[in-house]
Amino acid sequence: MDSPAFNLLTEAALEQPAQHIAVFNAQAHPLWIKLTQQAEVSFSQIFKPYVLELEVMGLQVSDIQGEFELILFVPSKDKKQSLGWMAQAINHLSNGGKLMMACENQYGAKSYESALKKLAGATASSSKSKCRLFSAKKTDSLNVSLQQQWLDDAKPQVMESHGLWTQAGLFSWKSADIGSAMLLKHLPKLSGKVMDLCCGYGLLANHIIKHNDNVSALHLVEADSLALDCAVQNTKGFAYVSTHHLDAVHELLPKHMDTVVCNPPFHTGQTRDVELGQHIVSKACGALTHGGELYLVANRQLPYEKILHEQLRDVECLAAHDGFKVIRGKK
Repeated sequence: MDSPAFNLLTEAALEQPAQHIAVFNAQAHPLWIKLTQQAEVSFSQIFKPYVLELEVMGLQVSDIQGEFELILFVPSKDKKQSLGWMAQAINHLSNGGKLMMACENQYGAKSYESALKKLAGATASSSKSKCRLFSAKKTDSLNVSLQQQWLDDAKPQVMESHGLWTQAGLFSWKSADIGSAMLLKHLPKLSGKVMDLCCGYGLLANHIIKHNDNVSALHLVEADSLALDCAVQNTKGFAYVSTHHLDAVHELLPKHMDTVVCNPPFHTGQTRDVELGQHIVSKACGALTHGGELYLVANRQLPYEKILHEQLRDVECLAAHDGFKVIRGKK
């Protein structure tokens, strides 16, 4: 991947003497292959598209277990989630082991370096390519109470605003987003086989379960495994619910759906990616049975109508306000 932070981190990792290394929030990078030739490396990643990219390189992704001399980490776009991963990484370091991080300046590099110093004590740092590389060792200086606070803040919890299980780093985790709330107002009574595509923590799915007695199967599709774990909790106790940790663009979706509901993403990491949403909308159309319906919410400026008219025979805008639009299409 063309990320200055990952470039800096992987180059620095190759110079370390460690033989047991873990990479949190790993993304594909050509230098990982070289690193695996000189050390035993474990890769962790929750986002399925990144998992697939690593697997194409022949690298296996797994949960991080055991202790390591070196842990590498580039923060996610959510600070509370990233602090939780920092605290978790410390738990997997052997005594004297090193946590090494890289972050672009524009995404809060100085703030993360300051946080690491508060957590672990002394840090070493350098700057290059508008990024900072910083590290700290696990010593008796570890602020255990701060570490626990970060772990608690990042773990799954029930949010009072919507009463659902969620956690830091998930889309609109603190409260229902405007678009999804708008879509819920325009969903009719549903029946048969339903798919919540890009389900997140299960806001739409939870509503569907509570308000539709004639749904025979509900498929939850999500690329983020942590979001899917929360969705499982928010739809617990219903045998007709099945979950799919999928890259909706590159992997096969469940087929022959009577209804698909979708609030498609249009960002990849920190970057706006309109084509991502377009690909997902196309896949949503392809998952419908003949006569099946798609209910979609999106920012008003996003260009999905052309795809919908090409693949569906009946397309209408049900609502358009507050910067969003709700579209219904029939196959």
